[in-house]
Amino acid sequence: MSYNLNWGEQKQYTKERINKSLGGSAASGELFKTNPVGGKTYAESINVPLGKSKGGNKKSHSEITSKIKTSGASEKLPSNLRYPYSTIDNTQDFIKFSIFKYKRSGVVTKDENDLKSELLGSILLPIPAQLVDSNSANYGPGNMNFLQEGGIGAAGALFSGEGKEAGKKVNKMIKDATGDLVKDYFTTQAINSIGGNLTLDQVMARSSGQIINPNMELLFSGPALRDFSYQFKFTPRFQKEAETVRTIIKAFKRNMAPKGAGQAMLKSPNIFEIQYVGKASDYLNKIKLCALKNVSMNYAGEGTFVTYQDGSPISMNMTLSFTELTPIFNEDYGSYDDKTDGVGY
Repeated sequence: MSYNLNWGEQKQYTKERINKSLGGSAASGELFKTNPVGGKTYAESINVPLGKSKGGNKKSHSEITSKIKTSGASEKLPSNLRYPYSTIDNTQDFIKFSIFKYKRSGVVTKDENDLKSELLGSILLPIPAQLVDSNSANYGPGNMNFLQEGGIGAAGALFSGEGKEAGKKVNKMIKDATGDLVKDYFTTQAINSIGGNLTLDQVMARSSGQIINPNMELLFSGPALRDFSYQFKFTPRFQKEAETVRTIIKAFKRNMAPKGAGQAMLKSPNIFEIQYVGKASDYLNKIKLCALKNVSMNYAGEGTFVTYQDGSPISMNMTLSFTELTPIFNEDYGSYDDKTDGVGY
């Protein structure tokens, strides 16, 4: 169920509830009466008095769909895409999303900057309430028993042209393989040949109470790509801010979409550079180029869908999920006394 922000007709969604959530005046029923830009309320900025309905504002399906552009729109973002529209300046901390066209300059990426080409524009948003970064690396167990170790040593000697040394390693491996081990090995093969499913260690454990030492170690298996998630709340206070929020939402959605509708081949979506800007950036993490993987919108940010009389929601929640395109390496970090590097990555 939805409601229009019209005090005269409002019955189920009270003045007090809306004003408590959004900062208006319950006494006068005027939402955001004090506006830092232009000195007008939202309703005044769209020329619709609060408490009055703008007649004849229903549009036919053909009127709505006739305004939808299907192709050919410029990818360049409008200037001044920021929220709040009137309060972000260089004295504040904020998060900056710069959008670039994605390009390939080789099959292996050695420098992440090789992945970006034309700058399409930027979006400035306030630092979200939750600001988390998590670094991880992949490790896994690795085993190598004395038979495998001997085989590797013999193979290495053979490839290096040391035939005699290879022979010595093979002889040592055979010597280390006791009679019980050989017997258990052939027992395992015989049992499995008639449908059994036993390992050599299982047979040895049952017959002699011992197994081959696996020499287990935790071994590095590769870096991990980091994920980032940000949540933003939009409560537009006047028409220009509502229109800017609409454009910001569209910009994130559009630039995560692939290119090439109806074509045999698809091009990769645009990519994002995320930066923390302001004094706090010296104490925050850096982020490599990212792909935007998910945009989640809730247009009923206060739990009930409520709009101004021009149709714009009074409260919206947006969640963005990013993943870095390249992993973090030790060499990416600056020196420990480099304050401009923040906490690194």
